[in-house]
Amino acid sequence: MQRRSLLQHMALGAVAAPSLGFAATEPDRAAPLPLEHFYRRPLMERVRLSPDGKKIAAIINNGSQSLLITRNLAGGAIVTVMNTDNLEFLFNWFRWINNDRLVVSLRYPYQRQIPGSTRVINTMETRLLSLDADGSNAINVLRSKGLSGATGWAINQDDVIDWLPQDGKHILLGLPDTDQDRDNSVFKINVYTGARQHYHGTLPDVRSWSTDQAHRVRIGVGFDDKSDTVVWVSDIEGKNWRVLSKFAPFSSDALVPVGFGLDPHILYVTARHAGLLALHTVDLREPKIELKLKVAHPRFDLSGGLLYNKAGEAIGFANNSLDSTVLYWDESYKAWKQQIDQALPERRNTISSVSQDETQCVVMSEAPDMPPDFFLCAKDGSKPRLLSRTFPELVGKELSFKQEFSFNARDGLNISCYLSLPPGSKGKNLPFVVFPHGGPQASDGPEFDNWVAFMADRGYAVLQVNYRGSTGYGQAFMDAGLRRWGLEMQDDLTDAVAAVVKKGLADPARIAIVGASYGGYAALMGVCKTPKLYQGAFAFAPVVDLVELVADAGQFRARESVRRQIGEASDDKPRLKETSPNLLAAKIEVPVVLIHGTHDRQAEYQHSVWMADSLKANGKKHKFTTQDKGDHQLSHLPYRKQLFEQLEAFLLETLGKAA
Repeated sequence: MQRRSLLQHMALGAVAAPSLGFAATEPDRAAPLPLEHFYRRPLMERVRLSPDGKKIAAIINNGSQSLLITRNLAGGAIVTVMNTDNLEFLFNWFRWINNDRLVVSLRYPYQRQIPGSTRVINTMETRLLSLDADGSNAINVLRSKGLSGATGWAINQDDVIDWLPQDGKHILLGLPDTDQDRDNSVFKINVYTGARQHYHGTLPDVRSWSTDQAHRVRIGVGFDDKSDTVVWVSDIEGKNWRVLSKFAPFSSDALVPVGFGLDPHILYVTARHAGLLALHTVDLREPKIELKLKVAHPRFDLSGGLLYNKAGEAIGFANNSLDSTVLYWDESYKAWKQQIDQALPERRNTISSVSQDETQCVVMSEAPDMPPDFFLCAKDGSKPRLLSRTFPELVGKELSFKQEFSFNARDGLNISCYLSLPPGSKGKNLPFVVFPHGGPQASDGPEFDNWVAFMADRGYAVLQVNYRGSTGYGQAFMDAGLRRWGLEMQDDLTDAVAAVVKKGLADPARIAIVGASYGGYAALMGVCKTPKLYQGAFAFAPVVDLVELVADAGQFRARESVRRQIGEASDDKPRLKETSPNLLAAKIEVPVVLIHGTHDRQAEYQHSVWMADSLKANGKKHKFTTQDKGDHQLSHLPYRKQLFEQLEAFLLETLGKAA
């Protein structure tokens, strides 16, 4: 295996936290920062402590290579365990199985032929490896003869349902018994040899399983013939299974299991409370399901997972929604988090990994105008030790700061946004970029965003709109976006522009729209529906033909989700055509830039081909760049560089040089 020495900008010394306050006066605008400061991947990602707290494992991005590394915290060189250029395969996740060995999930694009058909489908597949902390003794967990061989029968082979933390040699893995099975069984896998034994059988249409803290299989989640989610639960003995909940996609009565604490009768679930997703408990001994509220947020949905102490008791909830503050109910962890916040003030501090004895933790610390840093924090109150910056070149540089504001859309619905002004800006009559998020079941928050920071550094104000249908704002707000692609969802972006123009922030003659994935769709739809509003559209990995999108999904289990979110291929065809940018290209009056990777498995590359063909047929000014083997996340560094170069040129062409 390849070895690398310690990279620049890594650190292990004690540090004092910098202040994050605004400048008292607006400074003169500095020269733009180098492009590479923004487009590259974070120097370090996903830092995890070994159980004994003596080593870390992490992803380091070094040029075009991403490296899985380990390092002894007492000193010594960084050891490269594996590396990739993010074209053939990508690191999905990794975890310590004990103090000396890692389990690693890889993902890669592939193609499969549908059984009984000549049709070939594009897939994104996962494989599970296990190897020592120095990269030796590597095996494909499901193919004990080594890393070579056939692809295996299951598309996803990394569904670890229990890490068996007191074992150190085995995991519980959800897998189909054969390539003819759709339903998953549970196997106990030896991560040193690949040997496996059957642990738990199937239930009809169950795709995933969960265990309690005694490692008993207790929860099964699957689908019925209508594609509704069905949650099964068993008693402690595993003899009696019953349906705990059943719900359709986007349903307000969804009840989703999250996990068990030490009490095997009490299950934690997420369900609606006053219209917002909250964490509840359910006593499985009761014949009737009764929700008992555990924690809720006053403004936003909760979404995430349980956190546990070394005994296996649930101590908190890692909220991944708009307010991503971890909610602890364990007093000792509350106190530890308060201690960290005092040591690293004016930041959002998240405990991301804890040693088994609960004396040390890795903390990701960030602010809206500051990329994340990783610290090692001890429970004894000693100063945090800096492990790594994520964007070291940006430390000490003046960056844009996200400001939250809201406005009422034309129908009265309140819409939240984040506004980032260029550093040193007076906030008047600025060139603006509307930057809608992807998803669309997602949302933008206050955290640092390198795209936003880059555009603001170039002198453009950036507007991120959490249009209707965005997640985190409750059931009613999400429902307002169902089947409204290109309609009210698009109008929210138009109304957001009107709001910043009315405030005097935006120059109405210098506004562009930029987006990726659904955001790319919205960018293209924006210049189709409101051709006079924007000076150009920049779309990475968009979908453009809703008729084809819905028809394609109709052949798979996602059909019901897509039907509820977008529409029916037959009944809604007129509306879908009226909101498909590739069918509306004749209305476009401004330049369009398209970039798409051929190995995109979330928004198929063919969509951009259709859009480019339509633009060409209608004589519209456009540029289409194909990224061979590129994916939906711009994982390959040269492709990130290419996109940022084209984005900079596009903004200069359409909006002019910022003052």
